[in-house]
Amino acid sequence: MHSERRWGPRVDVDLAIRLELRDGRTTVARLRNVSVSGALIECAEELPAFTTLRVEIPASARVPAPIQMGARVVRAEHPYLGVEWRDLAPDTFVNLLSAPA
Repeated sequence: MHSERRWGPRVDVDLAIRLELRDGRTTVARLRNVSVSGALIECAEELPAFTTLRVEIPASARVPAPIQMGARVVRAEHPYLGVEWRDLAPDTFVNLLSAPA
């Protein structure tokens, strides 16, 4: 059982995203749920805890403008990654949390 690190309500989503790693590699993934402090990401790439990355959410019907947020892996249970945001959430991301699915 993992201790809960995130605060704020979690919102279930199913969004295609791109992860940019510090070494310049990128990989596609799916955002499964989000909160103001972190997210659950499904990803084929195995990344260890403490990996820093950038999460890129492309513009879509639900996301009016692309969103980029720095993150750090805090839990890695392949194929899922628990990440915490490294930056304050931009308004477009906060709006995503409050919008109906």
